[in-house]
Amino acid sequence: MKTASPALQEHFGQDCTTLAVLWKVLRSDGVIMGFTTHDQDISYQAAEDSAPVLYWAATGLSNTASESGSDMSVDNVEVTAFLDSSALSEADIEANVYDNAQIWQRVVNWADLTMGDMIQRVGFLGTVKMVNGMFTAELRGLTQKLTTAIGSTYGPICRAELGSNPTNDDGSWRPWYCNVNLSEYEQNGTVESSPDAMTLVPASGLVEIGSSSPTEAAGAGWFDNGLLTFTSGALQGRTFDIKTWDGTQFNMFLPFPIQPQPGDNFTVTPGCDNTLSNTGCLKFNNAANFRGEPTIPGQDLVLNYPNAKP
Repeated sequence: MKTASPALQEHFGQDCTTLAVLWKVLRSDGVIMGFTTHDQDISYQAAEDSAPVLYWAATGLSNTASESGSDMSVDNVEVTAFLDSSALSEADIEANVYDNAQIWQRVVNWADLTMGDMIQRVGFLGTVKMVNGMFTAELRGLTQKLTTAIGSTYGPICRAELGSNPTNDDGSWRPWYCNVNLSEYEQNGTVESSPDAMTLVPASGLVEIGSSSPTEAAGAGWFDNGLLTFTSGALQGRTFDIKTWDGTQFNMFLPFPIQPQPGDNFTVTPGCDNTLSNTGCLKFNNAANFRGEPTIPGQDLVLNYPNAKP
């Protein structure tokens, strides 16, 4: 049920209104952003805010018609805005700081903010698309979480996430965990060069730390499917997935939003292909925690039948 102050309710009933939609975004890095459909910036402090939030009008924000239901179906609404360096940047979106960001959508009377607001919906960001200098973000309601399939299927691939613990951050039990201590495999490195947005050449010195030969130079494949996190430079704090390592350079799954510079520092950990092999679980001497069924019969065996006698 949506509530509003008596003054705002009375304003809703007028023939001519001065309403504006406010969008407040709490990003994954803790930064709060505000956007409005009004043609001027609005500074407004909601009940959950400790200080006023500035809602930007420069982004040209507009939202689609929303769809809600009482049958537990997923709410649906999208918002579109211009990318603006002072508010929204393509680099921030590519850095995933808006992934699963919390959203508050409310309506206010921009001519008299003392009337308070009416919250239209609370949720989190879903799919974010960028086309021709504009971004479109999907707002997902709380019922979106009910569409998540719970459970696992049998298969030859390990279902655990590399480095995961038996419990989640909130203390709940994680049924499929890896239990590898990735800090024992992490090492520091320095960028020597970056020929293109998909490639990074580190300075020499990377080794197979954590293995039975921790001082041996990291051979081809050691960092495949691993993670690289910058600790200095323009990309400081950002983590990227490594596609392959040929022994001399990293090839990434996705391009760097900003080109790494020589001298930038990073930390890197090897990856796992989720198989019971030397490129997967055995690489970390962790066969005891393999969360797959590599010997389960495949579909060919299930559908097999005896040959007829001649």
